[in-house]
Amino acid sequence: MSYGIQRYNKNTSQTMTPRQIEELAFRQANALMKTANDEKSRLHALDMNQKLWSAILRETGIENNDMPAILRQDLRKLAVWATRYSIQAMLHGIALKPLIDINQDMLDGLRETIVATTPTAGSENPSPFSFVSA
Repeated sequence: MSYGIQRYNKNTSQTMTPRQIEELAFRQANALMKTANDEKSRLHALDMNQKLWSAILRETGIENNDMPAILRQDLRKLAVWATRYSIQAMLHGIALKPLIDINQDMLDGLRETIVATTPTAGSENPSPFSFVSA
């Protein structure tokens, strides 16, 4: 691995939480897919998306990753589907909207978890859940 990449990874891990890194990855994958306007950018976006979901697939394959079993199972199913769909989209030019929608659902879920675990300001007994209006 090059020195620059090592420094970037070190700095990122010191300034961002794992959750923020996950959000960034999904946002970047969606941005690439939404703005893909030619074959080269489409293939790049799909490659990035496939790599993202492959990483999730690897992580969910680890038995002692502190994730509840049902969540790990559900994420594995989604990751298998998204990885396969990304490859099919590369080969056959099928629509990217289903991938964009799944990634957006993941982003929404990551945001809800953050909101759900943030205490409400000014409350003596902060609730573990907060509701955010759109």
